[in-house]
Amino acid sequence: MEDIAKVVLENEMDLIIAHKRSMKLAEMLGLSLSAQTSFATAVSEVARNTIENGKSGSLVLGVDGTKINKQVQFVVATIKNEKNSYNSLNGLEYAKKLVNKYSVSTNKDAETLIELFYGIPHRIKLDFPQLDEWRTVFRNEPAFSPYEEIRKQNERLQELTAQVQKSEAQYKMLTNSLPLMIFSLNATGLLMYANEWLQRYTGESIESLNTSQWKQVVHPGDYDSFILFFNNKIPQEAASIKIQARIKEKDNDDYLWHQVSLSPFQNDRGELQYWIGYLVDIHAQKVYEETLKDNFELKQVQEELKDHQNKLEQSIAELNQSNFELQQFAFVASHDLQEPVRKLMLYSDYMLSRHTHNMDEKGIEYLKIIHSVSGRMRNLIKDLLAFSQISKSEIAFSPVDLNNIARFALQDLQLPIEEKKAIINIQPLPSVTGDESLLRQLFENLITNSLKYSRKNVPPEINISYKQVENNHEIIFSDNGIGFDEKYAPQIFKLFQRLHARDQYEGTGLGLAICLKIVEIHRGAIRATSSEGKGANFFVSLPIRTA
Repeated sequence: MEDIAKVVLENEMDLIIAHKRSMKLAEMLGLSLSAQTSFATAVSEVARNTIENGKSGSLVLGVDGTKINKQVQFVVATIKNEKNSYNSLNGLEYAKKLVNKYSVSTNKDAETLIELFYGIPHRIKLDFPQLDEWRTVFRNEPAFSPYEEIRKQNERLQELTAQVQKSEAQYKMLTNSLPLMIFSLNATGLLMYANEWLQRYTGESIESLNTSQWKQVVHPGDYDSFILFFNNKIPQEAASIKIQARIKEKDNDDYLWHQVSLSPFQNDRGELQYWIGYLVDIHAQKVYEETLKDNFELKQVQEELKDHQNKLEQSIAELNQSNFELQQFAFVASHDLQEPVRKLMLYSDYMLSRHTHNMDEKGIEYLKIIHSVSGRMRNLIKDLLAFSQISKSEIAFSPVDLNNIARFALQDLQLPIEEKKAIINIQPLPSVTGDESLLRQLFENLITNSLKYSRKNVPPEINISYKQVENNHEIIFSDNGIGFDEKYAPQIFKLFQRLHARDQYEGTGLGLAICLKIVEIHRGAIRATSSEGKGANFFVSLPIRTA
């Protein structure tokens, strides 16, 4: 089942919300008024039993029937009751007369699950954009009472809290996986976070390091310069600060040279939030510097070590910048961008549908521009999130039949293919080792690109073929579209790069960048050849892996 909306069941006000949202979902799915009433009444009867038991439960509304070849679709209500809280089935006895089928089960936590199914008389396309649009409708639906507004704000706060917790967990996993000692300091110099490498190396906890101000782990000869970091004497305007100090290793009590780097993290107003710090082992280099200065050959080694250090410092700086941009993007995408854009689209759409008779032509034109620009911004945010989440997801490599991938991609793109009257020819494709969902996205993006850049009044023709090139599978996507000057071939795979104006061809400039990222994750390569007016060819090369 695809979940669309959820209601917590605690009191009579929640029962009103449950009835209202059940009616709304049934209406969106095209059910008649009598069918809407029957379904909502059945839901209300079972939900009422949950509330009258005096223990909270929940209602999840959704749609069943998204699996391929499934003939019947249902609007579904799932009422979950707390452990041992469902003592009466009176409501169900009446509700089951109003729906097509029902089920009662108990999950592993001894909670009672009651599912009510009401058949949808016609087939509905249940793809991701449609489901996301329905969820957005419920998420942005105006509250009909102060109680519902408070309830909705609480649900949003819980969602945001879950996102923050997930982000923190990912950050900790990342820092613990890197062979670096990473920590963060607040504005007063106290440790807020230290990864496992730092605590394992020093044998000290965050609390003990804060209490002793690192005195038990820093060499006495380096302590005075080192402790400046922690005494609130760091210039806040500094881009980054670096010193060298000897840090004691707990296993053998040896003091080894480390480079200490600090970089500020600021908010959008330029105010310091905290410092991000790194400890990098440079002991081998320091030994060479201090004991082998007069030996020419060893001086060359010293220069190589310095070069290695510079590269390492550059990598640390890039990691720091990447971390900063990731945090900024996550904040902007989750709060400052998405919510205002949703409201812009909601209110502009409301004005266009309800109040155009009170506006002059210029006002209507401006309002349409606002609605259009908001839609482009929403698509850009979605594409940015899709791009950033590719590397976050846990990649599961397994045998994947590309013939199935191509078939699924055509099913997902059925509407634009039919609108363009496109002809798509697919030769037999091989099985490869990779991630099924990412490869499916790769096929969809490349086919969508060919559909988008087709010639006017010429039905698109897309040919997908295969050949083996040495130890690689090569899949070729060819089309008869507008093509492009081949000198721009490397540019088209970069973020936000467009070869045509937005008013000619819509898009965010992220589709082919996502393709490149997917192919690189699979240790492959992608390239393009073309000429203006003669179509384009995209070559995807994936390594042949043997068991």
